Amino acid sequence: MGAEAKVEEKKVVVPEVKAKTLITLTARLAQLLAEEVDLLTEMKVAKIETLQQEKLFLVNALDAQRKLLAKHPHLIETIPSQDKQDLKEVVEVFNNILAENHRKLLLAREVNHRIVQAITDVVMQNTRRMAYNGKGITGSAPYESLSVTLNKRV
Repeated sequence: MGAEAKVEEKKVVVPEVKAKTLITLTARLAQLLAEEVDLLTEMKVAKIETLQQEKLFLVNALDAQRKLLAKHPHLIETIPSQDKQDLKEVVEVFNNILAENHRKLLLAREVNHRIVQAITDVVMQNTRRMAYNGKGITGSAPYESLSVTLNKRV
């Protein structure tokens, strides 16, 4: 009996960048960020949570494409020039919306901080406890620390 040698064929997988997919993913992410900007403008922060799952999916999909291009930079040359131009325009729109989104998030965070501070100040003014002072005399004194938190973060 003769030993048979098996020759395994190795398939070389050539990665591919699908520009139209990149354009679609980027445009949808820009659209979600625009919706988020609108919700932040209306201070409907709780509704933003409904956008997070899709936003995370889009970010991960785009990050995978970014990593592919970083690993195989020559793939950029395989993208047709019209798709490159379309992608460039979508990315420009996306960056503008992203900047607006960032500004609105900072504003919402500042508003949230001021509200918490106002609540803390009112509670501190209206909450007194009996305490001994340095001379041993009792009197009312404001609480030294007060913990106020909200159940949502911006």
